[in-house]
Amino acid sequence: MRQRTLIRNATIYDGTGGRPFFGDVLIGGGLIQKIGRFLHEEDCTVVDGSGKILTPGFINCHSHSELQPFYNPRMLQVIGQGITTELVGQDGLSVAPIDDAHAAELTENMICLCGKAKRDFWWRSHREYMQLAEEANPSCRFVGLLGSGTIRMNVMGSENRPATGDEIRKMCELIETGMEEGARGMSFGLIYPPSSYASTEEMIEVCKAVAKHDGIIMVHTRNEMDLLLESFEEMVRVMKESGVRMEISHLKSLGPENWGKVTKILERMEELQREGYDIGFDQYPWNAGSTGLKATVPGWAYSGGVDAFEARLADKESYEKVYKETAEILHKRGGGARVQVASVPESSEDFSWMPGLRMNEIAERLGMDEVAAVLYVLSKTRSSVLCIYHSISEEDIQAVMRSPYHVVCTDGIVGSVPHPRAYSTYPRFLGHYVRDLGIMPLETAVNHITGEPARRLRLWDRGLIREGLSADLVLIDYDRVMETNSYIDPIRLPVGICKVWVKGALRYEEGMQL
Repeated sequence: MRQRTLIRNATIYDGTGGRPFFGDVLIGGGLIQKIGRFLHEEDCTVVDGSGKILTPGFINCHSHSELQPFYNPRMLQVIGQGITTELVGQDGLSVAPIDDAHAAELTENMICLCGKAKRDFWWRSHREYMQLAEEANPSCRFVGLLGSGTIRMNVMGSENRPATGDEIRKMCELIETGMEEGARGMSFGLIYPPSSYASTEEMIEVCKAVAKHDGIIMVHTRNEMDLLLESFEEMVRVMKESGVRMEISHLKSLGPENWGKVTKILERMEELQREGYDIGFDQYPWNAGSTGLKATVPGWAYSGGVDAFEARLADKESYEKVYKETAEILHKRGGGARVQVASVPESSEDFSWMPGLRMNEIAERLGMDEVAAVLYVLSKTRSSVLCIYHSISEEDIQAVMRSPYHVVCTDGIVGSVPHPRAYSTYPRFLGHYVRDLGIMPLETAVNHITGEPARRLRLWDRGLIREGLSADLVLIDYDRVMETNSYIDPIRLPVGICKVWVKGALRYEEGMQL
């Protein structure tokens, strides 16, 4: 069996952001062995790259693929769009570390982000999870963050209160261990309990442990709507006082009343960069987001976990308070007509008819108002419903994308009617925005999905086409590359991603079927 591959006559975009060049690339032993013109090697599989571009493998800076290696190791929805590295552990919820006492709670808490596991998480440390994921031989490579909420859960469960000094010390010890085991940093999901229960002062202290190891924090801020700017400034304070590097997760303004506010954040980032801070953001190129239906409910309602939330709904006075605040959040997100159910787990009632419908349609069918319907569905599903939120401005998307501090992510969550970003974010970015709209030069775009994410994550073995680096490569027909799916029909692979290699092994060829 031939162990080496020679890719000939490709236009090479090397990931640095520099101009492309024409040449051949020889890969073998998992590495890029040679780059040149008119390479002639014996005993090779030869791939003709004429008329195509060759790039480093794409590095997805925001993923929810934690369980995919165990239940779907082919991962065609990932590798089929050119992604060769997935960063997991986002939004303050990582699958590790976890102790015996909280494994069941964490497993349930993560259903809306990474799907339902067939049993409680069966690893305990970050290193153990990463080893098990690698042994499952998924199509792409995995790196991880430590979730701030998961760290907090290990120490104080889902309690909504300030952490004591001793508790913060224990969190820092867990973070130190995780970083030593290879975590790239820590995530915050400040709309998701228990991550959302942390004070600014607590975040500053735990981030010092991340900064000690040159890690990065990736932050879903407390508010992406009316308090977007204030929420951003909270994290600027955390960055400055802890010394940590920072990336804002999926930068956007949610709801028509808030469109345009992201431009002020872009201006602020320019100031911070001039002051010497390493700060940036990621973005998915779609005008809708996706997260759990529970995001429409105030975070305090989940203090103590899902059981405590359901108990509050059973109490008339508590229900009225939850109802009132949920109504406010739902309104700011644009109302039920902008909230589309993507997937519903098994529940005490048959809700199999819901995926694909909007919450206003669901409310009408249930004979309830929108807010009552939200709370009713959550109460019957252990709060594990996944939704698509149609509430982002196209003008904002393009403004954010043009920033030099931009990188791309999928934020992909696989469900029965998932967000199309889970299957075709990178082809949409390259085809629609870069080729068709001319948002940025192609060499800049390639840097935003390869070399720059590698730099932020300190992945020095990948992200560039260089001799001696990992042979994570994507061969693309740039004239054709594009998504083929939609919000209505999301489970489709893109076109134009011709071949994908991961550590020198061919993992995807166009035409493979889901």
